[in-house]
Amino acid sequence: MAEIREVQAYGRAAGYTSQGDGRSGQKPGEQPDPGAKLKSREPRQIRDTARVLGIPAAEFTPRVQDAVILILNEMDRVRFELEVCHKHEKHILDLADQHAYLPVLNRRAFERELSRAAVQAERSGAPGWLVTVMAAGMELVRRRLGLAGAEYLETRLAELARGAIEPTAPIGAVGIAEFGVLLGEAGRDQAETTARRIAERFEAQPFEYQGEPMTVIAHWGIAEIGPAAAIDAIRHAADAHMKARAAGPDAGSGPDAGSDPGTGGEAVSESSKSA
Repeated sequence: MAEIREVQAYGRAAGYTSQGDGRSGQKPGEQPDPGAKLKSREPRQIRDTARVLGIPAAEFTPRVQDAVILILNEMDRVRFELEVCHKHEKHILDLADQHAYLPVLNRRAFERELSRAAVQAERSGAPGWLVTVMAAGMELVRRRLGLAGAEYLETRLAELARGAIEPTAPIGAVGIAEFGVLLGEAGRDQAETTARRIAERFEAQPFEYQGEPMTVIAHWGIAEIGPAAAIDAIRHAADAHMKARAAGPDAGSGPDAGSDPGTGGEAVSESSKSA
C-alpha cells in the first residue's frame, strides 16, 4: 500500500474553476469567490490515484472506481472549503489592520508592530526607534472645509510620509494627522533624519481642496525602542519629545513653529488665516 503522503499529493491534483484559488492568480487581500466550484477529476487522475493506493488493475471494478471517486470528491470538497476559509480569514485580517481611509496601518495594527519591534530589540540587543510626525490644527481644517477636506489632507499627508521612508518600514496612523514610523536597529541620527524628512515634505507640499489652499506646519518627536520596553511608555516618550521640541527654539520651520502642537493653530486653510 502507498504512503498517505502520496495519496494526498494525488488529491491536490484537482484544480478550481475560480479566481479564489491561490494557484489561479488571486491578488493578496482579494476577497475569495464564495461561488467557486471544484473542477471534475479526469479519468486518468482516478486511475493514477487507484494505482498509488495499491489497487491492482484487475480489481479496479466499476464499483471500486465509484468508491474511489466518492472518497476523492470528499477529499477535494473538504480541502477546497478549507482553502477558501483560509483565504477569507486572511482577507478579514488584512481589512482589520488597514486604516479606514488612509494607505497606512491603523493604530491597533501599528501598536502590534511596535510590540514586535520591542521584542526584536530584546533579542538582538540593538535598539529601534519610533518616529512620530503630526500636522497640528486639523480641527481648523475640519471646521473650514468639513470632514471631506480633513480626510483629503490626511490622505495626502499619509502618502507623503509613506513615500519618505523605506517600503519595509511599518507606518501607521496613531492620531488625527499623526503618523508613526518604526525603524529597526537604527541610530538616533537616522531617526531624526527620517522625522525631519517627513516633516519637511509636509511643509513643502502645496495643498488645495476645492480651490482653497492650505499650509501645514509639522511637529515631530522620536523615542528609543529598548529591550522589554512598554508600548505606552515608548509612545509617551515620543510625544513628550515632540512637545519639548515644539516649545523650544529649534522646533519646526514655519511661522508658528514654537507653538504647542496641541493648540491647533498650524494646519489651516489660507482663508482662515485672513478671517
